[in-house]
Amino acid sequence: LQELVKTGEELGDLLGRRAVAALGAPAHSYGKAAIVGEQGEYEHAAAILHPTLGAPFRSAVGGGQAIIPSAKKLGGPGATIDVPLHYKDAAFVRTHFDAMEVRLGDAPRANEILVALVVTDGGRPHPRVGGLTVGEAKKEDGLR
Repeated sequence: LQELVKTGEELGDLLGRRAVAALGAPAHSYGKAAIVGEQGEYEHAAAILHPTLGAPFRSAVGGGQAIIPSAKKLGGPGATIDVPLHYKDAAFVRTHFDAMEVRLGDAPRANEILVALVVTDGGRPHPRVGGLTVGEAKKEDGLR
């Protein structure tokens, strides 16, 4: 698993920088996910996503005190995964609770792992359910 942990660190940097560059604006929300092909194990996704991916991803988005929400599953080519999203500096900012569906038509194959990092430049369109907003967040503890 240690090789996958190292890969997670490399992907956090590479994919994080690419995602922010493609966004073209300051990142507000982030999330991560992986789909493991049928010859892999669920723990392979955990090894990539959890121990070391976060620090370089946070660096790429310009900080981030909140936990990076994640999802993982086993699947074959064309499988979809919903990447959960939170506001990067305060996880309880309800306006930014969202997800983005990700799919690649030919991945993951049996011996592959699809890794997705998602960034957004805002919350959901027209949020109306109340709760903590970006303007109210203290951004001190990663939660509120």
